[in-house]
Amino acid sequence: MTDELIQAVEESAQEEIQSIREHAAAQVARIKEEARAEGRKLQQHYPEHWKNVALSERTAIVAAREKARLELLQIKEEIFEETFRRAEEELAGFRDRPRYEAFLKHVILEALAELDGASALLHVDKRDEALCNSILKTENQNHLVIADIESMGGVIASTTDESIIIRNTIESRLQRSREVLRKEIFSILDGG
Repeated sequence: MTDELIQAVEESAQEEIQSIREHAAAQVARIKEEARAEGRKLQQHYPEHWKNVALSERTAIVAAREKARLELLQIKEEIFEETFRRAEEELAGFRDRPRYEAFLKHVILEALAELDGASALLHVDKRDEALCNSILKTENQNHLVIADIESMGGVIASTTDESIIIRNTIESRLQRSREVLRKEIFSILDGG
């Protein structure tokens, strides 16, 4: 899933980034040329103002670069958000895929391992109740399954007193991967 997200980000971002870079470079070049032309004009007619013109040119260049940097950052953020929106859409139908049973088994056993053998409550979506019970039976696990959450899939496991809660739903895993992948995706968008 991570490779697919990264590939989708790369493909959708490269043209947009190149366009912004070209636009920013053209804008910087235009501002520089305008500032130089104005500087030559002022230098000929008003030598005492030459220092102010040079300062204005530098200020305009810095402002143009900052504007381009902010535009690029905004587009990167939009691409990042769009990538995760698409991932959520795709994962919404994951329960209907053949791999879902193996996924559910994995997240249940992972959550139970984090509870370190304690008796557990397994909160699942109503659509997963029978499958969860079947997995527990196959794995010789005896825990209470409660169908009281709405989720794209997965489980929320807790100790019976709910002092420890392990969120292992598709949504919670996507949120955790979002935080981890932000830096990696932005690095790819920067061309690295």
